Amino acid sequence: MEKIKVIAAPGPVSYPIIAAKSDVFDIVFDKEGKGDIVLDSSVSLIRRGINFNVSLIRGLSIISPGIGRRIAVWRRGSANDVLLRAVLDLENIKADVLYAEDQREIMELLKSGKVDSAVVASPFGSGMKFEDIMIKHGIVMPGNCTAYVRDDLMDLFFSEYQRGVDNLRSDPEEVSKYVASKLPNSVDPKFIAGTIMRSDVSPVRVSDSSSFIETVKKYLN
Repeated sequence: MEKIKVIAAPGPVSYPIIAAKSDVFDIVFDKEGKGDIVLDSSVSLIRRGINFNVSLIRGLSIISPGIGRRIAVWRRGSANDVLLRAVLDLENIKADVLYAEDQREIMELLKSGKVDSAVVASPFGSGMKFEDIMIKHGIVMPGNCTAYVRDDLMDLFFSEYQRGVDNLRSDPEEVSKYVASKLPNSVDPKFIAGTIMRSDVSPVRVSDSSSFIETVKKYLN
């Protein structure tokens, strides 16, 4: 039987499907192209014109410790930058945004006091979830990471993805090392484990995300 191709961004969204060690899916790491199953951040899928129908990871990106006046975030135009600019406007807050090249630089800016808040991944701190901020304004955000899954593959994908989540949670240290060994880029296994343990990770069908999609589109340029 020919394997089903999964086009996946090589970030947290891909960790569970790697951990599933599936014999039915062929994972192709890419942030371009369309296919029967595509995994990426919700912002990136909107940018790519792909209509996601599954929520995978919620609460992955947070503003820690809260919305300040000088905020560090990863790279201008990144998914987190788009979300940050959206919530600043929704909350009617004027803030200086400082861009960093990686998570380490973001944490250094925060610890040094050069910024008073930062957008970080869940393993690195606690604070305000983008989903919680947006829902206050009537916008239902389906999560940081989502997927497009062809309807007839939905049950199979849900089963395999959840198996990967369960594998990571049952033995985070060893399974995270396995996931790290399969990624095309270097990632600390502790980050992989932290992402799964400190975020809400499971496949959930998405019904209507029109308010979120329209909001994000305003900040893509």
